[in-house]
Amino acid sequence: MSADGLSYDAPGAARPGAAVPPGLRLREQRVPLGEGERIWRRAVEVVSGWAIKQAIGFTVTPDDPVVVEGRDYETRYGWMRVHEPVRVIWVADEPDRRGFGYGTRPGHPITGEECFLVERDPDGSIWFVTRTVSRISGGWWLVLWPGIRMLQPYFQRAYARSAVRLVSETDAPLGGLRRLRRRMVGGGPSGVEGIAKLGYGMGPEPGPFDKPPAEPIELDADDVPWELREE
Repeated sequence: MSADGLSYDAPGAARPGAAVPPGLRLREQRVPLGEGERIWRRAVEVVSGWAIKQAIGFTVTPDDPVVVEGRDYETRYGWMRVHEPVRVIWVADEPDRRGFGYGTRPGHPITGEECFLVERDPDGSIWFVTRTVSRISGGWWLVLWPGIRMLQPYFQRAYARSAVRLVSETDAPLGGLRRLRRRMVGGGPSGVEGIAKLGYGMGPEPGPFDKPPAEPIELDADDVPWELREE
């Protein structure tokens, strides 16, 4: 597709395997959705339109249930008055890859392209993939550069949560730092085994002093260190 009417010169930059154009930055995330024909059909349905963005608070005009390649859309997030004009650049319609990519038009705070895809591996695993190839737009948007750059990974993570929720119809959290912490230290602050793992750093098997003894231990008064003796 021609770059006429877009704010960048490399349509297709967000396609998997495409080279990242100079001056643009790649962010990519691949999140498991499950496996099986039912999950695949639901994932294809979700990624064929704007449901992923709408589920986190975006409005899209026109509200096509299935995106149309070459059509211009206006997107806006929540209460913010910032309009984000985009165009659907390409549509993936392969046996094991579905979705679409959309590029920015003049007036968008970001310059570049983003895609929402679902992919099915040979072993049957189904994944949601989002790829963003972009930079901050020029002009007065440069003043907001730090905030916009911080919001990009937030939105990409929100897209992944949205896709998982829409496909699996659950609110199960994605893995991340909190889940990593729970895996290391357990569900509460008093888990001796978990705290020991966190202290060791590598999660070894508990040692003899990592858990309280199963039975009370009685010590002779003369064997107790003087610092612990009662007066």
